[in-house]
Amino acid sequence: MPHSPLPLRRAASVLATLLASLAVALFVAPAAGAQPASTAAAPALTDSLRLDPTVRAGVLPNGMHYFIKPNHKPEARVSLRLAVGIGATAEADDQRGLAHLCEHMNFNGSDHFKDADDLVAYLQSIGLRFGADANAYTSFDETVYMLDVPTDRDSVLDRGVTALSDFAGRAHLSEKEIKKERGVVLEEWRLGRGAGERMQRRWWPLLFKGSRYADRLPIGLPEIIQKAPSKRLRDFYHDWYTPGRMAVIAVGDVDPARMDSLIRVHFADLPGRAAALPTPSFDVPAQKEAQVCVATDKEATGTQVAVYVKNAHRGELTVADYRRGLAEALFGSMLNARLNEIAHRAHAPFLGGGAFGSALGRSLDIYGVAATVADGGAEKGLSALLEEVARVRQHGFLDVELDRAKEELKAQNERAWAEREKTESNGMAAELVSSYLTHEPAPGIEAGYLLTKALLPGITLQDVSARTQRLTHNDNRLVLVTAPEKAGSSVPTEDALGGILAAAADLKTEAWVDTTAGKPLMAEQPKPGTIISRRVIEEIGTTVLTLSNGVEVWLKPTDFKADEIQFSAYSLGGLSLADSADFTMAFMTSAIVNDGGVGGFKSAELQKMLSGKLVRANPSFSLYTHGLSGSARPADLETALQLVYLGFTQPTEDPDGFAALKQKFHAVFADRANSPELVFQDTLNAVNTGRFYMSQIPTLAQFDDVKLGAALDFHRRHFANAADFSFFFAGNFAVDSIAPLLERYLGSLPSTGKRTATYRPIGPRYPKGISTVRVHKGLEPKSSTRITFFTTGGVLEELDLHRARACANILNDHLRERLREMLSGTYGASASVSYTPPLSGYTTAIIAFGCAPENVDKMVAAALDEVKKLREQGPSAADVQKDQEVERRELEVAMKQNAFWTGSLQTVAMLGWDPKRIAKRRERIDLLTPANLKETFRKYFPLDRYTVATLLPEASAGAGDKTGMK
Repeated sequence: MPHSPLPLRRAASVLATLLASLAVALFVAPAAGAQPASTAAAPALTDSLRLDPTVRAGVLPNGMHYFIKPNHKPEARVSLRLAVGIGATAEADDQRGLAHLCEHMNFNGSDHFKDADDLVAYLQSIGLRFGADANAYTSFDETVYMLDVPTDRDSVLDRGVTALSDFAGRAHLSEKEIKKERGVVLEEWRLGRGAGERMQRRWWPLLFKGSRYADRLPIGLPEIIQKAPSKRLRDFYHDWYTPGRMAVIAVGDVDPARMDSLIRVHFADLPGRAAALPTPSFDVPAQKEAQVCVATDKEATGTQVAVYVKNAHRGELTVADYRRGLAEALFGSMLNARLNEIAHRAHAPFLGGGAFGSALGRSLDIYGVAATVADGGAEKGLSALLEEVARVRQHGFLDVELDRAKEELKAQNERAWAEREKTESNGMAAELVSSYLTHEPAPGIEAGYLLTKALLPGITLQDVSARTQRLTHNDNRLVLVTAPEKAGSSVPTEDALGGILAAAADLKTEAWVDTTAGKPLMAEQPKPGTIISRRVIEEIGTTVLTLSNGVEVWLKPTDFKADEIQFSAYSLGGLSLADSADFTMAFMTSAIVNDGGVGGFKSAELQKMLSGKLVRANPSFSLYTHGLSGSARPADLETALQLVYLGFTQPTEDPDGFAALKQKFHAVFADRANSPELVFQDTLNAVNTGRFYMSQIPTLAQFDDVKLGAALDFHRRHFANAADFSFFFAGNFAVDSIAPLLERYLGSLPSTGKRTATYRPIGPRYPKGISTVRVHKGLEPKSSTRITFFTTGGVLEELDLHRARACANILNDHLRERLREMLSGTYGASASVSYTPPLSGYTTAIIAFGCAPENVDKMVAAALDEVKKLREQGPSAADVQKDQEVERRELEVAMKQNAFWTGSLQTVAMLGWDPKRIAKRRERIDLLTPANLKETFRKYFPLDRYTVATLLPEASAGAGDKTGMK
């Protein structure tokens, strides 16, 4: 249940929001399956945007708003939301943090659920996980509760709406539960402490200078979380949780009339109290002079520069607003393309840069450009960002840039239309939540498609240039540098940054020169292979083809998404094929190939050539396999397969891009030792693997020694024999329709004709017995603990691994009940089981949690006690039943996702499991029993072979603890 300081949203994601949430009433949504008119008349710019006509909306007599939208993905599910238009800014000075605590308390006892355990038990009984399917967040101006509930039983749906209505007005806020939850929220506060938070405390007040937002971060103050009188918490709930400030949102596979009735039954009786206090609203005053901040911290892990431009918020209320939003999306897309191209040049002034826009709070819009730079490069990076902003102001963009940006936006708009019947409910629910809280309409995908189609062609360079002043003006700005505080690295003063700003105001720039390849992705088509065998696995609807060059292709046609094909491929080998001396080179190979481009085209050139095509194909090396993953629209599948072919055969050799990439790697790893968490992780890996070379982070010297030619040779060598690879496709295609494309681009890959690849079965050296490791690093009063259990021997067997994961799920529940609910000692504890296929005989189970340093020993003892009880007594029948119900519900959703099928097919092929059993996953859930899980606990959670590793603050190190480890 996180607090949220309204994180910034990149411009690219703003487009998706526009397409999903904006339209006009004069557009009539086409019938399902219909093709929209291709010659829709452009609407008048003065027309108002209105709510999607498929949404049933209303207001109850007590003032409660509600919005209901039928949607059938996922099937038999409904996304329920309670939006409360109140957050941290409504807190009095002695309540800072109580809005967030109030959100927590709504899960801890109400009229129909006596406490958190009662609510969690209900959720699990209907197949939901606390946190994944039931959660909430608190931000500056809002609090939102989220439940995703099955709809296949009326009683289940009724109970879900009951829970939501209890949040709205029936919380008990008992003294006992408040006392327990204070500790949990304090641990959430503790979890967020660190370098980023400390630096944020420096610049956040400048971003919101003169406003309530500057001192109302939703997490609050620890002394108030701990000691505020319970009455002040109850006052907050009574004063602000009034029906007139709330809305119920229901989107999903449910009858609207039935949902309407349930909302009235459960919410209409909430007292419609006259608001004693007006709903607060806070402006952020404009600052004529630029604000400048340099924030350093000894634990920071890199240097960033940013320029934020602030403007008064402008809502999306009319067609003109929508058109303006499209122009701003095009502006951001073109600016981002330029910054990306610069970052790939030799001696680039920054390692990576981007433009972004967001609304912050109710009254503020920000637009910014930001870049990551090498330590000591802040001034150079800031100058480069300001130069590009000045170039746009002085010369604008080019026609060819606008054409590419429009093609990209058009492709995304077409995908939104194609997926209109396949869009999942939670995204639509989020749009309706935003619509209610911001008082801006959410008219739906269909009308948004038509509106974008009508307006986009008429947007000109002049329209985009008109956005320049608002998005890049010179006043009301914040210039920010965050950097490590360390010897030998220069950080600019605020005066120096001010000087760069002043110089940029008079900077004269040359117009941008755009170079495009002007060539097809593949000048010549490869000679196709043929299909030499075909078998059909009827039980899972999958066809397996063998091509003449030995490539194996598994094909799973689906109708889960209308405009999506997912694919992956693997061969045995991976990084294990590199010895320890060459490991760093092999480790970098995936990044080098993906960053460098294919077919002789550099990365920036390739992105220009692929404008308007939604494709991805990324080669990769993992520890024991190598291969690729990707996706495409059906219309773009041929392009995706061309990228696959070129990725196998023609990775681009780009020395300038390689130099820039090495600079990025160097910057990332140069400051790794500053981070307490990363130092802890490195120490943990060393201890738990016996310093296994494939688990260790390379040194800077090793990175610097990597040669481009050696990395590309490593890639070519292990992608040279296509017969070593199996491919897996799932999505909207027909086998016979795509077979010719597979023959041409996969069947033509170079091959020896037979499969020869294998991996080196070398693995980590797990420690014996029981050992304790303590790492003392960090300034904050917090700790992080990992208990790792080791199991060796045996093969990777399907039922055994499934039972191990079921054990982890059950242990998760026990840890939550004991460590969080009973002891109030942590924000969250987790258990997991991991293995690395296809390597057999190496499995770990991990318990992870954070807590106050003084509580570590007590929490470790409690966690191990839960493991001991489950080993000796086994889980209860109720434990098993709850896990089974959750797994069944999750499986229902997963089996209708393309990524599930590519992943499952690849796993069974790699490990030699029977693929027919994928269709019988429910059966293996039914086979779980207390007895077989007890034996699984004994195998995977051995109490005679584990490590306890804890990160503690430096201040807690003992006098004799010179190395920081015990």
